[in-house]
Amino acid sequence: MSGTENKRVVESHDDIVLHRIAEPDVALAIWQRPQSAELAAWLDSLPTERLPEGHFIGPAACVPARLAALCDLVELADGPERRALIDDIAALARCFAARTGSRDVDLRLEAIAHDACWRFHRDHVGYRLNATYRGPGTQWPPLEQAARALKAQRRYRGPLNELPRFAAGLFKGVVRAGTEAIVHRSPPVAGSGQTRLFLCLNEVHDDE
Repeated sequence: MSGTENKRVVESHDDIVLHRIAEPDVALAIWQRPQSAELAAWLDSLPTERLPEGHFIGPAACVPARLAALCDLVELADGPERRALIDDIAALARCFAARTGSRDVDLRLEAIAHDACWRFHRDHVGYRLNATYRGPGTQWPPLEQAARALKAQRRYRGPLNELPRFAAGLFKGVVRAGTEAIVHRSPPVAGSGQTRLFLCLNEVHDDE
């Protein structure tokens, strides 16, 4: 990354990096979390109809129970991998709640096989945390290419960064960063045979 981008985008293998999102110059903090080979293999083996998805708003402490209910809805049998997935998402929800200073989180878990949010854009939120558990992660152009990507959209053929699988990307949205918010998109996957399992955490009461 360029020197400018290093000031706006920070990353580390230590979760403390997420706290740097509060720094005025930082627009994206990336926690490069270790990948679980067992969890990844299990998720990759699941049929699309067994991937849990849903949306709810409430206390971070209630996330495990809500996720268990989503798993039950798609008849995803209980086991160590299911529990590992729930525990991991719940830990991210607690981390996000601590960062935003709220007991509540707005959590969305999606199984995506289409071109959801494929347009380059800035999020109209305060803080947003993204993590991809299956399939390709959120993409963003180098900062100097942001205006070009916004204009070209599907015609953009320039370089792209991509959040690694399981990494947590904490974005500062337009509400907090204005036009300094990071331009990004969901990777287009329609027709590729891929289905992503995507987690999105928003501050409650954000104007989306």
